[in-house]
Amino acid sequence: MNLTAPAAVAAFEAAFLDMLREGPGGFGAFESEARSVALASCAEAMSRALEARDRELAASRPKGLRVHSRRPRALATMCGDVRFRRTVLVDGAGLTRYPLDEELDLPAGDRVSPSARSFLATCGADVPFARTAELMAIAGGSPVSATTVMDSVRSAGEAVAGIERARARDLFRDGVAPRADSAAEEVLVEADGTWVRMRDGSMAEVKAVVAYAGKEEGRGVEPVRLGCVGEAPGDFRGRAVAQVGSRFDLARVERVRLGTDGEAQYVNGAASMPFADVAGFIDPFHVFRAVGRCAPSPDGSRLVSVLRSEGADACAGAIEAMVGAGTAASGAEGVAAYLRRHAAEIGGGPSMGAMEAEQQHMCKVRMGSFPCAWSPAGADAMARLRSWLGSGFALPPRTRESEQSPRRRQRRERKLARHLARRAGGRVESEGKGWEYPLAASLKGFRADVRYEAVGAPLGW
Repeated sequence: MNLTAPAAVAAFEAAFLDMLREGPGGFGAFESEARSVALASCAEAMSRALEARDRELAASRPKGLRVHSRRPRALATMCGDVRFRRTVLVDGAGLTRYPLDEELDLPAGDRVSPSARSFLATCGADVPFARTAELMAIAGGSPVSATTVMDSVRSAGEAVAGIERARARDLFRDGVAPRADSAAEEVLVEADGTWVRMRDGSMAEVKAVVAYAGKEEGRGVEPVRLGCVGEAPGDFRGRAVAQVGSRFDLARVERVRLGTDGEAQYVNGAASMPFADVAGFIDPFHVFRAVGRCAPSPDGSRLVSVLRSEGADACAGAIEAMVGAGTAASGAEGVAAYLRRHAAEIGGGPSMGAMEAEQQHMCKVRMGSFPCAWSPAGADAMARLRSWLGSGFALPPRTRESEQSPRRRQRRERKLARHLARRAGGRVESEGKGWEYPLAASLKGFRADVRYEAVGAPLGW
């Protein structure tokens, strides 16, 4: 496919040749000037094309729409500011219509183009907001503020959250599994939390999970991730399962192996996973640290050796003996009880590695660096966005319908209702729901097998 316009190429050739004849002072200066001219020309051409298309749409408007005015609009784009005027139509109900905006699916009132929003959200998920604004200007885009970058990241994260919640609702309420793009018989899952600083000085936990189909060269195969802040453990586990289903076909998953650091909200996740063969394993790193603190050195090191060589039950017995002798440190009783409760889960299982590296790569490198301090909503949006992009998913599109504010939608609905009330005959006043299809019927008098099957028994009982 030829992506060049011959007439435009010829015009640029003549303009660039004039630059060279003037002696630009080296190829770097020539390249910069040529690029600036090309981007400015592109923005101007886009403005003219948009206005020409608007005139075509206004001329072919449906019957019943009249021209009200022409209003200006400016968009910050990756080519610089694009300014144009478009036609405003009014229908019989007095509702305004913007045919050009509707055809291009431009959100009302948005001053940043969809492509620029995507750049700001993607880049802002990796580097500070002010630096992202600078990078957009370096790339030839319109100048924007750090606040605009923050808003882009926040709206993208909120859109991702909406998709993740909808997937979990469809799966667990309606029984509709997400559409997967891969399949695996065994899925390895790791879950853990990390902490980031809030604006008020407190700390908030970023819950995160990553699932993959085995490892190749030390890396997870086809990883899918979920990160969030402020979710209850039950909601987090449900959305994690739905997120796994967006990558791996849930109907074809036979085995799930869950690795955690031993915290209850993650260890208990294995019991809540709706798979036939689920096993949970605790990374022994944190267990070794807790056991080593149960007694002063060198007794703590000896306890760790017992745990490594003889297992959790033997180590718990050794700790309880120290407690009885009065040589154990404070809190050792709880460690012993934990070892006995989770003896079958400590160590063993497939080698999944520590979740700390995943958390450092996905969350801490962006959210834990100084002097970052987050609001709860901002931290949640950032965690979700980085996990979404780290899974290889495309950003959710910003559409005119999805970005319409509730206030604007209610205002249009009220105006339409007033228009219908003024029409001949007015509205039919009614109470209740009116007639509906019957949702229940009596089976009295039917055979016993018909009545039994009607309440949910399998056919052919």
